[in-house]
Amino acid sequence: MTTLSDKSYYEILELNNTASQEEIAEAYRNLSLKYHPSKASPENQEVYELHFQKLAEAYEVLSDPTKKGIYDIYGSTGLRNGLRDKKGNIKGAYRFLNNGHEIFDKFMGTLNPFALINDNEKKQDENPSVFGSAFGGQNYSKPEKLNPIDINLECTLEELYTGCVKTIKYKKNKLSYNLRTTNYEEVTQDVEILKGYDNSTVITFKGKGNDSPGSVSSDLNVYIKELPHKVFKRINKDDLLYVHEMSLVQALNSEPVCLYTLDGRRLAISIDEIIAPNTVKVVKGEGMPIYDKDLSKTRGDKIKKGDLYIKFNIIFPEFIEEKKKKRIIELLKNDEE
Repeated sequence: MTTLSDKSYYEILELNNTASQEEIAEAYRNLSLKYHPSKASPENQEVYELHFQKLAEAYEVLSDPTKKGIYDIYGSTGLRNGLRDKKGNIKGAYRFLNNGHEIFDKFMGTLNPFALINDNEKKQDENPSVFGSAFGGQNYSKPEKLNPIDINLECTLEELYTGCVKTIKYKKNKLSYNLRTTNYEEVTQDVEILKGYDNSTVITFKGKGNDSPGSVSSDLNVYIKELPHKVFKRINKDDLLYVHEMSLVQALNSEPVCLYTLDGRRLAISIDEIIAPNTVKVVKGEGMPIYDKDLSKTRGDKIKKGDLYIKFNIIFPEFIEEKKKKRIIELLKNDEE
């Protein structure tokens, strides 16, 4: 009888040696759930653990083009011993570190198999067990889902204008590799800030919250918090307000407004009227990017934008000589006539 140790990596994953990377990944996903140690009864724990580890070993080799290439040509012996380069140095020697749970965590995004229920809720009517085929069709009751972790993420107006990736740190109860205990650890999560996000934006990472044995891992909710800007103010969600300070002489001369945008461009805006305290200049398409759920539109260079509203703070002189004041009054009276 052929034992698991005698089987090839392809046989362990129940594949032929022409399998694509997509097929290798799918096989590992299904079989690692089917033989996950959390499913085993106490007397079968060692059997399931061994199978689970062999699946991880097979996937680690076959999902790596270099390791797979050596294995396909030279087999397990060549993979273990490595190959000698032109200088006689051994390259590519492989040893499995018995880290199947770590590989599962990296592949699935969670150590907790119950967290995968989030991705399969729509299938529950068809299959009484969320892990129906993966866990052998046994009827598991839907485990309890934990409360989410909520985190505020402060973003500058520049970051919300141009988009960026920020890394957050937070603490959570993380499931241990034995799947029976948790450790309170600090973890990190990359958060993509898309152009046009605002204070109403909540980014949810499924299953990235707290873990608990036998429960669905909770979600991580990241709430965007826009920081005040020293130059611009966001209004009407997608528009920007800029208050331009100028002297009375500059206002009477309709002097152009020069400013730098949130992405560093220099704008020179001509004014075709005498500027009064209540004057508002609207520059179309120079406001905030308009976030669209269609990410191809949000990430593209031709993203739509709101408008830029320019208001004016005219600084009047604190003192004018009487002679000059009379002259100004005469000029203004002449204009009225």
